[in-house]
Amino acid sequence: MLIINKLLPQGAGLAPVLLKRAGVLALPFAARQHHEANLSSGDGEGAGSELGLRLPVGSTLRGGDVLVAEDGSLLRVEAAPEALLLVRASAKQSQADLLRLAHQLGEMHVHMEAADDHLRLPGDPELAQWLERQDFALEPTEAPFDPPILLSQLPEVMAQQHGHSHDHDHGHAGHVHGPGCNHGH
Repeated sequence: MLIINKLLPQGAGLAPVLLKRAGVLALPFAARQHHEANLSSGDGEGAGSELGLRLPVGSTLRGGDVLVAEDGSLLRVEAAPEALLLVRASAKQSQADLLRLAHQLGEMHVHMEAADDHLRLPGDPELAQWLERQDFALEPTEAPFDPPILLSQLPEVMAQQHGHSHDHDHGHAGHVHGPGCNHGH
Protein backbone atom coordinates (compact mmCIF):
# COMPACT_ATOMS: atom_id res chain seq x y z
CA MET A 1 0.00 0.00 0.00
CA LEU A 2 1.32 3.40 -1.00
CA ILE A 3 1.06 5.84 1.92
CA ILE A 4 0.11 9.46 1.22
CA ASN A 5 1.08 11.76 4.05
CA LYS A 6 1.44 15.25 2.58
CA LEU A 7 -1.06 17.68 1.11
CA LEU A 8 -0.11 20.64 -1.08
CA PRO A 9 -3.22 22.88 -1.28
CA GLN A 10 -3.84 23.64 -4.97
CA GLY A 11 -0.36 22.27 -5.75
CA ALA A 12 1.31 25.23 -4.03
CA GLY A 13 4.97 25.50 -4.91
CA LEU A 14 4.97 22.86 -7.65
CA ALA A 15 6.20 23.62 -11.14
CA PRO A 16 3.51 23.35 -13.86
CA VAL A 17 5.43 20.48 -15.49
CA LEU A 18 5.16 18.45 -12.26
CA LEU A 19 1.43 19.17 -11.98
CA LYS A 20 0.98 18.00 -15.56
CA ARG A 21 2.78 14.70 -14.80
CA ALA A 22 0.86 14.00 -11.58
CA GLY A 23 -1.61 11.15 -11.53
CA VAL A 24 -5.28 11.89 -10.91
CA LEU A 25 -7.32 10.75 -7.93
CA ALA A 26 -11.04 11.44 -8.52
CA LEU A 27 -13.01 11.29 -5.27
CA PRO A 28 -16.59 12.19 -4.32
CA PHE A 29 -17.10 14.98 -1.79
CA ALA A 30 -17.66 12.68 1.21
CA ALA A 31 -14.38 10.81 0.57
CA ARG A 32 -12.49 14.12 0.40
CA GLN A 33 -13.58 14.96 3.96
CA HIS A 34 -11.44 12.26 5.62
CA HIS A 35 -7.85 12.73 6.68
CA GLU A 36 -7.34 8.97 7.02
CA ALA A 37 -8.69 6.38 4.59
CA ASN A 38 -7.73 3.42 2.46
CA LEU A 39 -8.44 4.21 -1.17
CA SER A 40 -8.02 2.58 -4.54
CA SER A 41 -6.46 4.55 -7.37
CA GLY A 42 -8.21 4.04 -10.68
CA ASP A 43 -6.10 6.43 -12.74
CA GLY A 44 -2.50 7.01 -13.68
CA GLU A 45 0.42 4.61 -13.78
CA GLY A 46 -0.56 2.86 -10.56
CA ALA A 47 -4.06 2.06 -11.82
CA GLY A 48 -5.95 0.02 -9.28
CA SER A 49 -3.24 0.33 -6.60
CA GLU A 50 -4.12 0.62 -2.92
CA LEU A 51 -3.49 3.98 -1.29
CA GLY A 52 -3.35 4.83 2.40
CA LEU A 53 -4.33 8.43 3.11
CA ARG A 54 -2.63 9.54 6.34
CA LEU A 55 -2.95 13.33 6.50
CA PRO A 56 -2.97 15.59 9.58
CA VAL A 57 -6.25 15.69 11.53
CA GLY A 58 -8.67 18.23 10.06
CA SER A 59 -7.32 17.94 6.51
CA THR A 60 -9.91 18.17 3.75
CA LEU A 61 -9.23 17.68 0.08
CA ARG A 62 -10.41 20.12 -2.58
CA GLY A 63 -10.33 19.78 -6.33
CA GLY A 64 -6.87 20.87 -7.50
CA ASP A 65 -5.04 19.84 -4.31
CA VAL A 66 -1.96 17.67 -4.77
CA LEU A 67 -1.11 14.68 -2.58
CA VAL A 68 2.47 13.55 -2.07
CA ALA A 69 3.16 9.87 -1.34
CA GLU A 70 6.09 8.54 0.68
CA ASP A 71 7.83 7.50 -2.54
CA GLY A 72 7.59 11.09 -3.87
CA SER A 73 4.85 10.39 -6.41
CA LEU A 74 2.17 13.05 -6.89
CA LEU A 75 -1.60 12.70 -7.25
CA ARG A 76 -3.84 15.62 -8.24
CA VAL A 77 -7.23 15.50 -6.52
CA GLU A 78 -10.34 15.97 -8.66
CA ALA A 79 -13.97 16.12 -7.60
CA ALA A 80 -15.63 12.98 -8.99
CA PRO A 81 -19.14 13.21 -10.47
CA GLU A 82 -21.80 12.24 -7.93
CA ALA A 83 -25.56 12.36 -7.37
CA LEU A 84 -26.69 15.90 -6.55
CA LEU A 85 -29.90 17.87 -6.20
CA LEU A 86 -30.39 21.04 -8.20
CA VAL A 87 -32.80 23.19 -6.16
CA ARG A 88 -34.73 26.13 -7.61
CA ALA A 89 -37.56 28.30 -6.37
CA SER A 90 -40.88 26.93 -7.61
CA ALA A 91 -43.48 29.00 -9.49
CA LYS A 92 -45.08 29.84 -6.11
CA GLN A 93 -41.78 31.11 -4.67
CA SER A 94 -39.30 33.92 -5.23
CA GLN A 95 -35.53 34.15 -5.29
CA ALA A 96 -35.81 35.50 -1.73
CA ASP A 97 -37.25 32.11 -0.70
CA LEU A 98 -34.23 30.41 -2.26
CA LEU A 99 -31.92 32.79 -0.39
CA ARG A 100 -33.70 32.04 2.90
CA LEU A 101 -33.34 28.32 2.15
CA ALA A 102 -29.60 28.72 1.54
CA HIS A 103 -29.26 30.48 4.90
CA GLN A 104 -31.25 27.77 6.67
CA LEU A 105 -29.25 24.98 5.04
CA GLY A 106 -26.03 26.72 6.03
CA GLU A 107 -27.17 26.82 9.65
CA MET A 108 -27.91 23.10 9.36
CA HIS A 109 -24.32 22.52 8.11
CA VAL A 110 -25.50 21.28 4.73
CA HIS A 111 -22.75 21.76 2.16
CA MET A 112 -23.92 23.53 -0.99
CA GLU A 113 -22.87 25.34 -4.11
CA ALA A 114 -24.93 28.47 -4.70
CA ALA A 115 -25.69 30.30 -7.95
CA ASP A 116 -28.05 33.20 -8.68
CA ASP A 117 -31.01 30.98 -9.52
CA HIS A 118 -30.27 27.60 -7.91
CA LEU A 119 -28.47 25.62 -5.22
CA ARG A 120 -26.60 22.34 -5.71
CA LEU A 121 -26.74 19.98 -2.74
CA PRO A 122 -25.72 16.40 -1.98
CA GLY A 123 -28.29 13.92 -3.34
CA ASP A 124 -29.57 12.95 0.11
CA PRO A 125 -33.06 11.35 -0.09
CA GLU A 126 -34.11 12.74 3.33
CA LEU A 127 -33.03 16.22 2.29
CA ALA A 128 -34.92 15.84 -1.01
CA GLN A 129 -38.14 14.89 0.83
CA TRP A 130 -37.75 17.83 3.20
CA LEU A 131 -37.26 20.23 0.27
CA GLU A 132 -40.24 18.78 -1.63
CA ARG A 133 -42.47 19.37 1.41
CA GLN A 134 -41.45 23.03 1.19
CA ASP A 135 -42.43 23.14 -2.51
CA PHE A 136 -38.95 23.75 -3.94
CA ALA A 137 -38.36 22.54 -7.49
CA LEU A 138 -35.83 19.69 -7.46
CA GLU A 139 -33.87 18.19 -10.31
CA PRO A 140 -31.57 15.22 -9.71
CA THR A 141 -28.26 15.62 -11.52
CA GLU A 142 -24.80 14.10 -11.59
CA ALA A 143 -21.76 16.36 -11.50
CA PRO A 144 -18.55 17.05 -9.58
CA PHE A 145 -19.29 18.66 -6.17
CA ASP A 146 -16.71 20.94 -4.56
CA PRO A 147 -18.59 23.39 -2.33
CA PRO A 148 -16.85 26.26 -0.56
CA ILE A 149 -15.73 25.81 3.02
CA LEU A 150 -18.46 26.38 5.61
CA LEU A 151 -17.80 29.19 8.08
CA SER A 152 -18.18 26.61 10.87
CA GLN A 153 -15.16 24.77 9.41
CA LEU A 154 -12.84 27.78 9.49
CA PRO A 155 -11.35 26.90 12.91
CA GLU A 156 -10.36 23.45 11.59
CA VAL A 157 -8.98 24.91 8.35
CA MET A 158 -6.95 27.46 10.30
CA ALA A 159 -5.65 24.72 12.61
CA GLN A 160 -4.59 22.71 9.56
CA GLN A 161 -2.68 25.68 8.18
CA HIS A 162 -1.09 26.64 11.51
CA GLY A 163 -0.53 23.14 12.90
CA HIS A 164 -2.67 23.50 16.02
CA SER A 165 -6.31 23.25 17.02
CA HIS A 166 -8.86 26.05 17.29
CA ASP A 167 -11.64 24.08 18.94
CA HIS A 168 -15.07 25.60 19.00
CA ASP A 169 -18.16 24.76 21.00
CA HIS A 170 -21.11 23.21 19.16
CA GLY A 171 -23.19 23.11 22.33
CA HIS A 172 -24.56 26.66 22.22
CA ALA A 173 -28.21 27.38 21.66
CA GLY A 174 -29.01 27.93 18.01
CA HIS A 175 -26.63 25.29 16.70
CA VAL A 176 -28.84 23.18 14.48
CA HIS A 177 -28.11 19.78 12.99
CA GLY A 178 -29.95 18.63 9.93
CA PRO A 179 -29.77 16.20 7.04
CA GLY A 180 -26.22 15.83 5.80
CA CYS A 181 -24.58 17.19 8.95
CA ASN A 182 -21.40 15.16 8.76
CA HIS A 183 -19.02 16.51 11.29
CA GLY A 184 -18.03 14.27 14.20
CA HIS A 185 -20.06 14.76 17.37
